[in-house]
Amino acid sequence: MNSISVVLIVVAIVGLVVVAMAVQSLIGTLRSLRETVEDLRAETLSAVAELRATVALANGEIERVDSLLDTAETVSARVEATSRLAWLVMRNPLVKLASASVASDRATRRLTRDERAIAVVTPLAVSDGERGSSRRKRNSLNTTSRQDRRTS
Repeated sequence: MNSISVVLIVVAIVGLVVVAMAVQSLIGTLRSLRETVEDLRAETLSAVAELRATVALANGEIERVDSLLDTAETVSARVEATSRLAWLVMRNPLVKLASASVASDRATRRLTRDERAIAVVTPLAVSDGERGSSRRKRNSLNTTSRQDRRTS
């Protein structure tokens, strides 16, 4: 055997040792990866189970709120129908009561009016003896002119 073949054999042995070490390291890494995957799987399964329970609870609450909304809509429709019916039933008597109240108020005012109070009232146009003076007085008391009122 010559020296080249010895060197090649040594290089081959060193290469085999290096490959064996790399395979050993790869096997250790794969074991670690397998453990990590198992841990991740266990945690993920528990998280998914909690998520399913939360979704089921949320679905139950949604169904409950939906039934409450249906009940509220039913009650609202019944209240509206009852209100409409009450208005139809009470409208005519209420109008008659209001008109009777106004008529009785006017009648009592006419009946209780004092004749002397009517005679004391003087027309505005002849309050100071001059024709149209009361209008002038009202106009003089009014400080805004027509021009001012138009611009404002």
